[in-house]
This record gives sequence, C-alpha cells and structure tokens, in this order.
Amino acid sequence: MPTVNMVQPSLENETSFLAFTLSGLNETMENRFVFFSFTVLFYPLMVFCNVTVIFTIISYKKLHEPMYVFICNLCINALYGTAGFYPKFMYDLLAEDHVISYSGCMIQIFVIYSFALCEISTLTVMAYDRYVAICRPLEYHSVMTNQKVLEWILFCWLAPIFSSLF
Repeated sequence: MPTVNMVQPSLENETSFLAFTLSGLNETMENRFVFFSFTVLFYPLMVFCNVTVIFTIISYKKLHEPMYVFICNLCINALYGTAGFYPKFMYDLLAEDHVISYSGCMIQIFVIYSFALCEISTLTVMAYDRYVAICRPLEYHSVMTNQKVLEWILFCWLAPIFSSLF
C-alpha cells in the first residue's frame, strides 16, 4: 500500500514549499526498468490509437452521428486523462526520489478526478443515446439534434470540472 509522507522545508532554506514523498514505488524499484519499458511502449500506443479514432471520426462525414461524436469525446478524454498521469509516472520510475510538489499533486488530482467524472458522464449520455435509438426510433433524430449533442458534450466536460474544483 503506497504511503505519502509530507516533506517540510528546513529553516535555512529561503524558499519554502510543501512536497509529498511517494514511497509506494520503493517496493517495486528492482523492476522499474521493466515497468518503464512497458509504459514507454504502451503510452504512445494509447495516444496513437485515440488520435487515430478521433481523426477517423472527424474525417468521415458518415460518422458524424451522435454515438460516434460521443466516442470521439471518450477518446479526447482518454488523451486528457493519460496526459495527467503517465508523464509523472514515467519520471518517477526513473528518478531516485519520488517527490511531488503540493501544487503538482493538486493538479494531478484535479485531472484524474475530472477525467474519471467526464468518462462516467459520457458513458451515461451514450446510454441515454442508445435508449432513445432503441426505445423511440421514430423520434430519435428529433430528440438527438446537433444542438442537443453539443449540449450533452458540454455537460460531460463542464460538470466534472466544476465538481472537481470543489
């Protein structure tokens, strides 16, 4: 179980900042190069796959349906979430000390929470979209208009961001 230790600055130091020492990685340091190689291999693969799906949906006019727009939103959210976690994780795998500043920790917490909440919101909206498509097929195009899809996507991003701020 990872533990977090707070590092207090010494009195001689003029610049004071609050930092956290992440000691959970210390138990896996003998395998850190294996973990780093897997991370270096799979992180660009995740980015490439998500960007490919995004560009495919954007470039083909037939895929400009609500479900594909929501899938595109999931891919953008995945890029956002992985960018908030993996670079610091890869740095910590190679570094001897595992320290994160208080502001860096708060930013990472905000990104991870808003990523997770946006993912849940998007999946909920996708479920509603499928409900309308299956249970009310004749009304589908009048219910899921382009404006409604834009409103749902804005909801999927703004609600988690405001929720994470609190």
